[in-house]
Parts: sequence; C-alpha cells; structure tokens
Amino acid sequence: MFEVNACRFEVQGRCLLEASDLRFSEGKVYGLIGHNGSGKSTLLKLLARQQCASCGEVCLNGRAVDTWGHREFARNVAYLPQHLPSAASLTVRELVAFGRYPWHGLLGRMSKKDKAEVGRALERTQTEQFADRMVDTLSGGERQRVWLAMLLAQGSRFLLLDEPLSALDIAHQVDTLSLIRRLCSDLGVGVIIVLHDVNMVSRYCDELVALRDGRLLAQGTPRELMQDATLESIYGIRMSVMAHPTDQHPIAVVQ
Repeated sequence: MFEVNACRFEVQGRCLLEASDLRFSEGKVYGLIGHNGSGKSTLLKLLARQQCASCGEVCLNGRAVDTWGHREFARNVAYLPQHLPSAASLTVRELVAFGRYPWHGLLGRMSKKDKAEVGRALERTQTEQFADRMVDTLSGGERQRVWLAMLLAQGSRFLLLDEPLSALDIAHQVDTLSLIRRLCSDLGVGVIIVLHDVNMVSRYCDELVALRDGRLLAQGTPRELMQDATLESIYGIRMSVMAHPTDQHPIAVVQ
C-alpha cells in the first residue's frame, strides 16, 4: 500500500502540491484527475521517487520511500513518465528486457527466469509479433503496449503511468485502457494513472482522486465523483452527468 501523509512539494517557496491521508492499494486502478497544473503529475512523481517531498512522508508498505534501495524499490514500483525516453536502436525484446534490471543488476546476465518473464510480458500485452522489430518503427499505440510490457517484465506491484494516452487516437486509448484494466484484474497489481478524459476515467478506474490548485479536492468511486457540482468544482466549468445507454456507467458532457 502507498500512503501519503501531510506531504508538500514546493519550488522556490511556491507550493505545487499539498496532500494528506491518501491511500493506494494493490488490485485497483486509480485515476488522478484535475485541470492542468493541479498537481497530478507532481503527486505521481512523489510516489515514484522522481521528486522528494519538501515535507511530510510518502510510504510504501509502511516504510518511507526514501529508505528503500533503488533496485528494491523498482521491484515494487514501475514508473512510466509522460515523455518517454529514447529507444533508438533497440528492438522490442531488448527494451522489454530492460525491465529485468532490478532483478539481475546492470552487469548481470539474463537468466532463464528473466527470459521467461520477458516472454510472458510480451504475451500479456500481445506484442510478441513485434519482438524483433525496432521500437522506433512502431505506431504510437504499439509503442505504448511495448512500454507497458517492459513495466510488466519488471514484476512490480504498482504501475505509475503519467498521461499514457496523450499521443493516442480514440481507438488506441480504449485499447490501452482495456489492457491496463485487464492486467490489474489478472495480476492484482495497483495502477495509478494520470488522465484528462473524465469519461475514460469513469469507465476504466475503480477510484478517482481529484486535485485542484495542488490540493486534494475529492476522492471516491466514479459514481461518487461523477456529479454535476463535483465536476464543476474540479474543472471550473458546468457539466451534466448522465447514464450511458448500454451499461449505465456515468458519463459527463459540457453544458
């Protein structure tokens, strides 16, 4: 479990995030929502140890995250930033194999177990057919699946994803979120994801965490937060919520 206790993150005296009493458990998909600059990516980076809190504490399984060793932490938490690192001159299999670094170290050789985990990650993300292709020859949706395969090969219990849909068309957005939802259900991992489309969040997430101006505004299930007044307070515009005609999950439209 992740716990965020009385955390603040400041830059040159300006508070970008102030959050407390947040809990994230394995086996659920959590959507971080809010307007641009609300603190979503900042919160994710604190959880991923990409940034250090100015005060307060972020804990994983009861231990402050800054007390974990690098490889030990990576065996539990995998992070995918908004702007992906370059994968030039790498095949898909080579990129996915990087996910095994926390288990065998930088100079360690790939064991049979490592190779098996890479194979399983490719299979679960349906990217086996790309294994020998160069990553930079893939489409945006295909690349996103390959990066998710690398996270799966890492064997972590939490996946932290910062706007993984930003460069994808609507079909690939649905495809990627369906895959994330299925991986959470099948493997019991916890997923914390930054998303902008509130209707996608409502459809694929178990719980929502809403931020505004760097502060926690609301937390709950999609049905609890998908209310006209709540969405207006989150985004600052008037929205109406209605039931989807086929499965009755809540959807929002701008008035």
